[in-house]
Amino acid sequence: MSTFKVSDMSCGHCEKAIKAELAKENPAAKVEVNLQDKTVTVDNVTDERVIFLLEEIGYTPEKMK
Repeated sequence: MSTFKVSDMSCGHCEKAIKAELAKENPAAKVEVNLQDKTVTVDNVTDERVIFLLEEIGYTPEKMK
């Protein structure tokens, strides 16, 4: 599992868009979005793909350590 800081997400629409985009990549992906902390945790999608896909839909993810 990897966690990404996505500072520019702010609402339920953002959460739905992120989950939908990652589900297209891998329907079995586990995606947890925390709007309060502005984090996205993903399992079953590579870090590189997560970053690419989120950037494609207008977000600026940063991999957290």
